[in-house]
Formats: sequence, structure tokens, C-alpha cells
Amino acid sequence: MVRENIQEYSVSEISDSIKGTLENSFGYVKVRGEVSGLSKPASGHIYLNLKDDKAVIKAIIWRSAAARISFVPEDGLEVICSGKLTTGYSDRYPGRSDYSIIVDSITPAGEGALMALLEQRKKKLVAEGLFDEQNKKSLPKYPETIGIVTSPTGAVIKDILHRLNERFPCNVILWPVPVQGQDAAQLISDAVDGFNNLSSKDEVNIPDLIIIARGGGSIEDLWPFNEEIVIRSVFKSNIPIVSAIGHETDTTLIDFVSDLRAPTPTAAAEISTPDKEELLRDISEKNNRLNYSINLYLDNLKDNFISIKDKLPVSLKLFLNNLTSHFQNISQSLNFRVIGEQLKSSKVKLISLEESLLKAKNILVERLQKELDNKSTLLESLSYKSVLKRGYSVTRSSNKIIKSKKDLKDESELIIETNFATLKAKLREINDK
Repeated sequence: MVRENIQEYSVSEISDSIKGTLENSFGYVKVRGEVSGLSKPASGHIYLNLKDDKAVIKAIIWRSAAARISFVPEDGLEVICSGKLTTGYSDRYPGRSDYSIIVDSITPAGEGALMALLEQRKKKLVAEGLFDEQNKKSLPKYPETIGIVTSPTGAVIKDILHRLNERFPCNVILWPVPVQGQDAAQLISDAVDGFNNLSSKDEVNIPDLIIIARGGGSIEDLWPFNEEIVIRSVFKSNIPIVSAIGHETDTTLIDFVSDLRAPTPTAAAEISTPDKEELLRDISEKNNRLNYSINLYLDNLKDNFISIKDKLPVSLKLFLNNLTSHFQNISQSLNFRVIGEQLKSSKVKLISLEESLLKAKNILVERLQKELDNKSTLLESLSYKSVLKRGYSVTRSSNKIIKSKKDLKDESELIIETNFATLKAKLREINDK
């Protein structure tokens, strides 16, 4: 049957009508379901699905609300979301025909859900070795600078500073962070990395240890200290870290990876520093022992000096007597007649050696003179002057001996050396043989 008189609507009219009906019928609701398809884009918004065994509802957490939630949900976690049920993405995309819940708060569906997730994450990190005792670092005995990662407001920082001032005043650097909410885990991780990335060139000192602290709270409030990003930053820290999260009965994963866990923030200050009163008592005790030892040593020196002073005259007299006796023994052993005979014998030997030396000198001189005469005769016989004596001559030009025709030039000045004289001549003509 054709229904021609049915009212006609535009798409927008239908969409607006459905939207109004849905919002007026349900308004603000709480929805329980399992998280799936979790997405956290760079915009800061969080997108997820809530599902049970029969249906799925889309959920959106806008960035402004995401900054306020206590923890970031994960796939597989059962949660309770509170918010407004609407079509599309609220007023941003009202014309979309699908519906979703705009979440302004989210809590786990009971602590059991979070505890199950916590246990699962703990097993994973244990398997990776992040909690092994061999990775723990020792705390410095006398820290000069302590870095503190916590909220800048509240009782925690005041308690820590008060206790440090009582026990062991030192330089403190506060890295302020939120200790709960969506951004807390990232900012705590950044603080740990920031302290470790300080260098000697920076204007602040590098901490000798770091205290990460916050007061007590529910498991949701403490959840940032169970996030992997925080655990891994603490694990790779080169600076020793003391964790002080919540009350003594509260346990978070950061307590397993830190180098030492303190039951409270105040206890963290006590664990991290020595007690100045004990140090002063120890210094006083050591000073007394030192003074006693010095006085005892001086008394012993004084006693020894007195003892030596008393013994000195007797010892000196005995020493002089020994020297006198030794001198007398040496004097008695001297025999001047024997010494005289020894001198005479030595004199005879010296004269004999002198005569032998003179004879050897004369013989050597005669032999060298003969060798010199022989070599002079040989040198004279080999000299060109002996050739000149036989009627020959030596001709030079510019102090150069003429050995061949090529050494001669026309009109050359010649010097002719003979046995009887040196002649100067001028070349007129060259006749070949």
C-alpha cells in the first residue's frame, strides 16, 4: 500500500530529531564495557570502543578531559565510562548518523581489573630483567646534590625538604611534575631523562641521586608509576633512584625497578642522607682519639729524649776511650826503621826505572830519525825536481801545467821552470810533429 500522505523530512531534520531523542532519553550515562581499538593520536584526544559480548559503542575522550583522567586505559581492560550519549561527535560533527559516548571520566571496573593488568605488566618486565638485583646501583654515602621529582605543591616536597635540612643539608633540585593524570607518566619519564642528560656545562649541578615521590592514593591515582614509560626511564638511569610512592602498604612497579624503595617520602630523605648529628658525634670521637694518640706519641718521644740525655755522658766517654785505644794500637804498630828501609828500596827502584825510561827514549828517537831520513830520500827521488836536474823543464800557462796541445792558446803567456831558473815566454807559433 502506498502511503502518500507520510510526512517528508530532510536528512538534517531526521539527524537532528534522532540526536534530540537520544540525548533527551539518556542524557548523562555510565557505560561499562571492555576497551578495544584504543587510539591516541598526536592531537591529544583518545578514541576507543566499549564492547561486551553482544554490542560495541564508540567512545571519545577529548583532550581537555584526557588531561584530567587518573590513568590511560589499555585494550582488554574493563572500565566504566561516564559521559554524554550523542550522535556523531557531539557539536563537532552533529550530522553523523552513528552514535557515541563523549567521555569526561573513566575508571576501571573495580580494582580487580587494574590488578590483573598490573600483574600482567609486572610479569612482562620481570621476564625482561628490569627488576634484577644485579642492576641496582648503590646510593652515594654523602650526596652533594639531590634531584627530586614530585609535585611542587603539597606536603610531600615540604616533608622531604624539612627532613633533609634536619639530617644533612645539601643542594636540592626540584623537577616539578604532576603525579597523577594522563600526562603524569610522560612528564615523570621526561624528568628522569632530563636529570640524566645534564652535563658539566649546564648551570645546575648533576644530582648524585634522584628521589621520585608522591603521597598516598588509590590504585588509579598511583597508576602513572606503573606505566612502562616511567619504569624504563628509571631502569636506564645512570643516577641512583629512590622511589617513595604512597604509603608503606602501597606498591607500584617503580618500586621494583628503582635502586631502593622507601616506605614514605620522609623515609626517602632519611635513606638518602647520613645523619649530621651522628656525623658530628663520630667526628668528635675521632678528634678525641687523634688528640690522645698525638699526646701519647709526644710523651713517648719525651721519655726517649730523657733516657738518651741520661745515657749521653757515659756513652760519649766510652766512645772517646775506644777512639784513644784504637789510636794507641795504630801508633804502636808503626816502625820507623822498617818505613825507612821501605823508602830506600822504593828510591832504588825509582832510579832504575828512570834510567830504563831514558834508554828506551833514546832508542825510539834514533829509530824514528832513521825512518824519517829514508822517507825524505825516497820523496826527493820521486819529486819532479830531480827530473829537472837531468835537463828537463815544466811549462805552465796560468799556473796550469801544459800536458797537450789543447792546453795552448795563441799569444799565451808561458812560464818555463828549469833546474837553473824560471823563464817567462810568449807563444808565437805551434808546429805539429
